[in-house]
Amino acid sequence: MSATYALTVIEEHGARPGLTGFIESVHAMISVVADEFDVPALGLTVVLTGDITASIRAHSEIERDFVPERSGGIVKGKTISVVRDFSETVIVLDTGDAAAEEELDQAELLHLVVHEYGHVLIGRLRAAAGTRPPKTTRPKTPDEVAAIWAYEAADEFRCDLFSNAFLGQCITVTPSSGGESRRFTLADLLGEGYRDAFAGLLDDVHPGWAHLVRAYQTRQVGLDEMYDGLLFGTGAILKLIAHADAVQEAGGNAPLLTGYADHPAVQRLLRPVWTPIREVLDTSPTLPPLADFAAADRAIQDCGQHIVAMWASLGVTGHLTEDDQLYVSVR
Repeated sequence: MSATYALTVIEEHGARPGLTGFIESVHAMISVVADEFDVPALGLTVVLTGDITASIRAHSEIERDFVPERSGGIVKGKTISVVRDFSETVIVLDTGDAAAEEELDQAELLHLVVHEYGHVLIGRLRAAAGTRPPKTTRPKTPDEVAAIWAYEAADEFRCDLFSNAFLGQCITVTPSSGGESRRFTLADLLGEGYRDAFAGLLDDVHPGWAHLVRAYQTRQVGLDEMYDGLLFGTGAILKLIAHADAVQEAGGNAPLLTGYADHPAVQRLLRPVWTPIREVLDTSPTLPPLADFAAADRAIQDCGQHIVAMWASLGVTGHLTEDDQLYVSVR
């Protein structure tokens, strides 16, 4: 086991047994990649659990109210930085409980593990490159939130494609009708799930977000409810786009948004935001090494300006006052 990338595996809440060796094997492979990309040393604890909600709440100070439901599905894994620079990190993985009748699918488990490892490596690289935004005690401005939303969405895309590479190395598909075997992909594993979830939420984006702003203007909801709903809705839909677009890329298909170009949500709001992010992703490595990470990450965070412009197009802007308070304006 690598001394540079130390590993501890914990089983709790009735986790399905017998997976420690699998985690150790994956860790050994990813440690080689981490060393090649100059990822600084880190200590990692992988928690295998039969109750992901209880485990995440126990291992994270800021996730005491965690619930696993998300746009596009249920959270099966989460990376938690115990130390802000990711030098000490916990990955919580939902294995199902020991009493479950169905066995874990090998491809699903490999994707889950490698995807979360991707978050660990990216988090460590971001800290070492000095591009993680500083922690603030005051409310974040829309520009600051948008930069975070941009890199978090990009991280999901990168981690999915990082996993896709491992899936292709470890698993092959042989057509039932015969013929040549090919590499297994994330598209084989996940199918249309993320794409369908995205399609089902488009009306929530438009006219939904405009209606939310209008509800504030007509005093049906408060400012905080409107503003938080718009911001967190944006972050959630961008992560969903990232997952769905990564599956499209893995399967060799056209980018996600091309299939929904006529929907007003895509035309007016989402395409101007996601397209610049995707352009940076397409012109940089899936996992940029430390020497190149800062430039790639700054380019992604600069794409936050398009998110801010999208919010402004809905009439919502914000800035700090002289006493460091956030002032939100609704046109």
